[in-house]
Formats: sequence, structure tokens, C-alpha cells
Amino acid sequence: MKFCSIPFTFILLILAINQHSTSLAQDQGVVKFLVDVDNGYFEIEINDSMLLKRYKDTLPVGEYKAKIWSPGYVVTPVSFTIEKDKTTELYVVMAKNNDYLAYEENYSAYRNQFHKNYTAPLSLTLVSTITTGAFMARAYSLRKRIYTDIEAYYNSPITSELDEITLRIEDANKKYNFNRNAFYINGGITLALIGGTIWSIKRFNQNYIEPVFNKESPFKEKYSFQINPFECKLVFHL
Repeated sequence: MKFCSIPFTFILLILAINQHSTSLAQDQGVVKFLVDVDNGYFEIEINDSMLLKRYKDTLPVGEYKAKIWSPGYVVTPVSFTIEKDKTTELYVVMAKNNDYLAYEENYSAYRNQFHKNYTAPLSLTLVSTITTGAFMARAYSLRKRIYTDIEAYYNSPITSELDEITLRIEDANKKYNFNRNAFYINGGITLALIGGTIWSIKRFNQNYIEPVFNKESPFKEKYSFQINPFECKLVFHL
């Protein structure tokens, strides 16, 4: 592995001279990369000396070789020619590498187990908890209504109202008993679901690990920009 260290001021000078000379000669063209990847990201290394992270750029006229990389895809080599004042379009279909295909399969299986052991138990527990709370609130409301009607029954000066109040108390009492029993039954179910959910999550955490895929660029180690108190350097790893 060789390292080429170039002072930043020298780089700026070279780039300025190169840009001035090429602008005078007007021997430039445009290259546009149309890369077919599902993640929308790619990097292009041109002639082993230039890293491009956008789909379009202006280059001097000439023959070029490039390598295109995208996370999860096989590095694809391409060749193209830049002609003066013309746009060269390259449509590149990338193929997924075997490691990424295996990762996708493993991650899909992991997510299925996650939903089975996490999402489903938690959802059932949440629904059961809300239902139990609804039965409790309904029973509490009916209980208050019954006590209010009982008080109204003993304080009513009108005899004809007593039968109506009695019917209301009987109806409310039936509903109260139903909601109270439903609260106890559903509360027991909720406690069982909470225990089952805790067990399911614990078992899942012990038996399954989320798959990961290395998305580091193969060009990462070739280019670095170093800054220190004395100078700035662009370093190429050849």
C-alpha cells in the first residue's frame, strides 16, 4: 500500500491551472450516469484517481474507465468516451451481491420473528388492557348512577316515580354486574397476556440477533483529507 501526500495549496494551484487550461481549450464534455439501484445511492471511481458521488459531471475529452459501487451491489466496471461539448449517458444495471441477498433473506426472517414475538403479543396486551379499562370505567359509572337513583328513591315525594326509579336501578344493576364480571375476567386475561408478552420478548432477545450488513465503500480508504495546525493534505492510497 503506497501513500501519496500532496499539500493542499499545491492541489489548489494544480486544479486552478488545469481548470484554466481546459476552459481555454474547451475540450470538455459531460458524463451522466443512470445507475439502476433500489437504494438511490452510488459512488463512482474514475481512472483510479477521482471519486464521484453524483450522477453528472464535466470531464476533459478522452477515454475513461470507471468502477461503480452501491451498498449491497457488485462493483461494476464501465468504460466510456467523453467527446467535446457532448453529453455521454451511461445506463448501468447493478447486480446485488450474494452477501446482500443472504442479508435480505435473514433480515426478513428476523422481522417475521420480531412481529411474532414482539408486535403481536404487545398489540394483544394493549387491546386487552384498554378493554379492561373500558369495562372498569363503565362499571364505575353505573355504580354511581345506581347510588344516585337509590338516593332519589328514598327522597322522592312522588309515589308514581318510585316504579320508574326501581326499573332504572334494576336495569343499571344488570349492566353493572355484567361490566364488573367482564372487568374481572378480562383483567385476568390481561395479566396472563402481560406475563406471556414478557416471556416472549425475553425469549426473542435470547435467541435472535438482528442481521447487519457492512455498507462501507470500497473506495473509503483510498482518499482522505487531513488537517493539522501546520498544513492541509489530500492523501491518496495507491
